[in-house]
Amino acid sequence: MGARGDQARTGVSTASQRILLVFVDGVGIGTPDPTINPLAANRYPAVEALTGGARLTSEAPEFAGDHSLYRTIDANLGVDGLPQSGTGQATLFTGVNCAKLAGRHYGPFPHSSSKSVIGTSNLFIDAARVIDTSPIFANAYPDRFFRYIERTQRWTVTTLCCASAGVRLRTGEDLRERMAVSADITGRAWPEPDSKHEVITPQQAGRRLTRLAEESGLTVFEYFETDKAGHSRDFARAADVLARLDGLLEGILDSLRPDQSLVVTSDHGNLEDLSRKTHTRNPVPLIVHGPAARHFRDVDGLASVKPAVLTALGRMESPFDRRSGEGRNQ
Repeated sequence: MGARGDQARTGVSTASQRILLVFVDGVGIGTPDPTINPLAANRYPAVEALTGGARLTSEAPEFAGDHSLYRTIDANLGVDGLPQSGTGQATLFTGVNCAKLAGRHYGPFPHSSSKSVIGTSNLFIDAARVIDTSPIFANAYPDRFFRYIERTQRWTVTTLCCASAGVRLRTGEDLRERMAVSADITGRAWPEPDSKHEVITPQQAGRRLTRLAEESGLTVFEYFETDKAGHSRDFARAADVLARLDGLLEGILDSLRPDQSLVVTSDHGNLEDLSRKTHTRNPVPLIVHGPAARHFRDVDGLASVKPAVLTALGRMESPFDRRSGEGRNQ
């Protein structure tokens, strides 16, 4: 299947529920020590609005209501060593423990043992079975990415998921037409200065995402600069990357419709501990805002996120609803 795909743009979805999944690479829940954790060193109002007013650290209390949820989930997957993007993201997007399949944590690209699972049963493939439009991957990719893929066939987890599902990867043209969002959120770091797209604020990017999410039951946006900032161990860079994320979330919250739910999660820790250059074994956040929140109450690890998304999209009875208990931290 070609990297660009041949799928036409869909019309406005008639789904009764829509999920906007913001996948944030390399953000765990760490110490409240501001000398180590940039999430503790600065205030991020939109993040804190989603976490009950608390900074996103180990001191933030968990909660689960019908319309909002915050909890920490496991990213270690029962495997020794430091979690990595390849197996962590594959687990998140397939619902299968891909670290155990590989026998180790592996990354940044998918492990060979994960590829058949990604190719047959990833979130984009399975969501298309329960919604009335094709899922959307909102990231725009420059021409050099498509040339790289054609030359190497070295896909990231998310782009391989899309290619396997027939979900079109968006381009610089989509970015110019305001039908996609740059990986850096604002478009300022776009590698092609001749693309002539507008540089936007993070808040505008967030509002663009909610508008795009009106077209499908599932829309996904990936932000990987958080992981890069963690590896850099640079507090100023981390603060800038997190400020853009916070602005994006602000724009989403300001424009989210009653039938749309925002889901935010990560694949492994990193940015929350700038005392080290490597990933961490810390848990990662799961944040849900909107009517889908009740379907995520039992999610306790990366492999549980995809089933919860599908349950919410399909409006099926969740395992939580079949029990009389109220879940943890009620």
